[in-house]
Amino acid sequence: MNLLLDSLLRIETLGGIRFTNLPALLSTLGRGQVVSLLGLQRHQEEAFHVFLCYLAAAVLAREGEKEPLQTENFWREGIRRLTGQNDDCAWTLVVEDPTKPAFMQPPAPTKEAFKKFKPKAVLPDALDLLPTAKNHDVKSSRARLPEPEDWIYALISLQTMSGQFGRGNYGIARMNGGYGSRPVVSLLYDPGLGARWAREVKVLLSYRPKLLVGPWGYKENGIVLTWLSPWDFKAGLSLGDLDPFFIEVSRAVRLVSQVGRILALGCPTEGPRLAAKEAKGLLGDPWIPVNREKNTALTIGAGGFIPQRLRDLLFEEGFELSAMQKPDPSRKGESCRFKASVLVRGQGTTDGFHEVEIPIPSTVSSRLFSPGPERDKLAELSKTAINDAGDMQQKVLKPAIFSLMESGSAKLNFDRREVSQWWRQAAERFRTAWSDDFFSWLWRTIEHPDEETARYEWLSAIKDKARRVMDDAVDRYPARIGRRYKARVQADDLFNRCLYRHFQQLKEGRL
Repeated sequence: MNLLLDSLLRIETLGGIRFTNLPALLSTLGRGQVVSLLGLQRHQEEAFHVFLCYLAAAVLAREGEKEPLQTENFWREGIRRLTGQNDDCAWTLVVEDPTKPAFMQPPAPTKEAFKKFKPKAVLPDALDLLPTAKNHDVKSSRARLPEPEDWIYALISLQTMSGQFGRGNYGIARMNGGYGSRPVVSLLYDPGLGARWAREVKVLLSYRPKLLVGPWGYKENGIVLTWLSPWDFKAGLSLGDLDPFFIEVSRAVRLVSQVGRILALGCPTEGPRLAAKEAKGLLGDPWIPVNREKNTALTIGAGGFIPQRLRDLLFEEGFELSAMQKPDPSRKGESCRFKASVLVRGQGTTDGFHEVEIPIPSTVSSRLFSPGPERDKLAELSKTAINDAGDMQQKVLKPAIFSLMESGSAKLNFDRREVSQWWRQAAERFRTAWSDDFFSWLWRTIEHPDEETARYEWLSAIKDKARRVMDDAVDRYPARIGRRYKARVQADDLFNRCLYRHFQQLKEGRL
């Protein structure tokens, strides 16, 4: 099961479905012929993409090349020279000798030390980074007849995206703390996996000189594959020993073959693989924006990519854009898509996989990525609209919902636990409703004659969305029939009174 020689990965190409090896996959990506990677789960896609980009960029940098379009043999031999060993153990899924590296699996210092490894997973989904996944979001332990590619993707996902999970299970360095998350943020110009991969490999190569002179002490010929050297489960590799395009591993795991099946073993460690805690995730990763106020890598909470956060990222308010998020100088006025994804982590939990893609038309792109009054007006209008949505939720919808649930009580009790649960559900439905339309509305405002007209359109839209949420709450209201009519009338009345008190523009029909 050698990734450099054996066809372990299923891909769909323009010519059909086939199995391929890793160097051939890179070559096929370069030719723009990969339609999809069939064995890849949704939450694993970005981890594998980033892995392929770092690997390809590291090979090209060592070989003195800049063009991602290369032959299968070029990639195979380049990866072997990058590895610097006289065998392919580091690219083999199961290696019998535990003192040798295996794919994404650091060697134990001795065979005696390997006795500390205990059974960890019999299925690749159980090895993946979903310790207590919400099964309605990303299901765990689904694969019943796993293929080698399932283990490959699970290993990459675990080793390059994991946070801390209990004692002895440390997270990656490219993350703000053990309970943080690793977002992947970038601009997409052209459709297709190959087009994105080729662009981002080139961005990496152009970004490399800045990484080499940065504060991390990266070496021109430093370590790229952090699973090559033995791990004593204590000391971590120094950043000064690494190449800027290092591919990290975070856990001491080992795949073994038993009775014709693969089994994953694991061992707790006394420290992380990389000694980089003080960096707070700021290691120059070009997919991760920087929080300027906290001077940390961006961390996304359980709510995912809320509009406020997306707006701040797009307008660079409080954040420094990642290199992948910055527009290509030669394509500033072109249409593109803003893409962001993250698997949100909690303390020993997985709080959901979140992904968003925002189309940016060419008319918007030229304003959004060019400093000036047009961009400033768009930024200010977006802030006002988000505040309006917040006011609509808290000052209009919330009192009405509580009035409904409390059967029209004259004095609302916002602390009632059973009512608060109903309110949280209603608030989430409202937020989702306006979030889905926010950026498409914002881009349309460019065509409006003035900001007042644009804002009135937005207020009318969120009013209608709040009303629909209110009507839905009425339909599901669990009160007795005799009290339902009174509660509805009083809730409707309160909704309208609050609406026109806080948004008089809607009452007047103009701004």
